[in-house]
Amino acid sequence: MIEQLFIIISFAVFALGVAGIVSSRNIVIMLLSTEVILLSATLLAVVFFNFNAGGEILPLLFTIWAIAAAEAIMVIVFYRYLVSSKSSLDIKVLSKLRE
Repeated sequence: MIEQLFIIISFAVFALGVAGIVSSRNIVIMLLSTEVILLSATLLAVVFFNFNAGGEILPLLFTIWAIAAAEAIMVIVFYRYLVSSKSSLDIKVLSKLRE
């Protein structure tokens, strides 16, 4: 029963992350929503390995945390660059920079 509750919570947090990506045009909000998705993946992995597999989960968790930390650093760098250059944080404006 407890594991079902954590699985439901994990899917709800995943849905919040996806909704944040879909509904926002701000690049920083989109990257932070990706962090929320990684959080839900971590929670689901912990539930799975704790209640079902009983195996070693630390390598998987450290991999997920390393990806999340690298993404958080990217968010900080993007935000500092875009604010200092007085650029827009709108994803449609940023996509025009490629052209």
